[in-house]
Amino acid sequence: MHRTRFLVQVQPYPLSGVVSLRNWQNINLLAQQGAVSIFSLYKGSADPDLLPLAAHWHHYDLSAPSRPLLEKIRRRLWWLRPAANARADWLYTREAAQQLRHHIAAFKPTLIVVEEIWLYRYLPLLKRAGCPLILDNHNVEGDDSRYRGVDRMTPQILARIRRIEENFIRAVDQVWLCSQKDVGLASTLYPTVKTAAYAIPNGADPDYYQTGSPVVPRSANTLLYLGRFSYQPNAEAAAILLNQIYPLLSAASCRLLLVGCDPTEEMQRAAQTDPQIIVTGQVEDIRPYLATATVMAVPHQKGSGTRLKLIEAFAAKCPVVSTAKGAEGLDVEDGKHLLLRESPGAMAWAILHLWQQPQTAQALADRAYERFLDRYAWSAVGQNIQTALGQLPGGATMR
Repeated sequence: MHRTRFLVQVQPYPLSGVVSLRNWQNINLLAQQGAVSIFSLYKGSADPDLLPLAAHWHHYDLSAPSRPLLEKIRRRLWWLRPAANARADWLYTREAAQQLRHHIAAFKPTLIVVEEIWLYRYLPLLKRAGCPLILDNHNVEGDDSRYRGVDRMTPQILARIRRIEENFIRAVDQVWLCSQKDVGLASTLYPTVKTAAYAIPNGADPDYYQTGSPVVPRSANTLLYLGRFSYQPNAEAAAILLNQIYPLLSAASCRLLLVGCDPTEEMQRAAQTDPQIIVTGQVEDIRPYLATATVMAVPHQKGSGTRLKLIEAFAAKCPVVSTAKGAEGLDVEDGKHLLLRESPGAMAWAILHLWQQPQTAQALADRAYERFLDRYAWSAVGQNIQTALGQLPGGATMR
């Protein structure tokens, strides 16, 4: 049994995206091991009373305090420090560190789980807690393919990120990654690091996705894409849907649902000119949109890690058509659990095929649901976590 302290940089509840979904998964699964306490840092308020879980939750609002002058200067001049990062400096304040230190002392954790490398400035404080420390690294941030096409990502900044990531992984007792592919990638990037690494997949609670009424009257031809569109690979996937896939489906009288926060101007213009294109912005509950859709399309060309949107589609028994990049890291087979197509034209024909052959679409969704239960339901992910925890205070090599 453990007393687990989570340090997270997004709202843990209500759920607001992929990061919070993964955190919520791990919080719930670690709560089965004992008491859980959450310390969150983000811009905005929090209401711990909404948390449907017996856990302590303390929040530090990064927008509320006025930072000391020296801290402001240090943050603005982050690029002068060889191991600094602008995002990490924004997430760190002395006041938050003092509060975190106080809450760790009061809670007395036997395990600390940190969300991603951007909280690395809190690492010395966390190490002083004297208990095993786990980095839950949602993506391998040093993977250069993650940033292809990102103008602001220079070789110098990527080198900084790799230095931060390598040092963070080296300093913890375990690192958790979303797939075995990511475990291998981290081992390749940081071959001298001996920290034990485990694949803890993104998963979902099957019971949660079995409820939800369609948000609009369900038709036979409704295409869905989920994502946070400030993330460039999601914005590019939406552009492919709008400009290359959706036009090929217009004869099928289809509806396109683009669901998620930070929609692009292109998406908003498209929704204004075509009533069959629905752009929602952030929604409180995605289940009605999953219940409305007859196909989830994931035309990703870039990005890293595993796409939780596919797991959610499998859990909701929504058929999926994706690129290989979109399904990266998932243990699925083309033609059995989903359809994998690389070009926009091939994806459009695959979508039409599923709409014209509903029995084929249903069989695909049923087999995907069985694979979800076997690999990505919380009960299955919990077994992976149990294995990792059984190896604490740490193994010898990346595996």
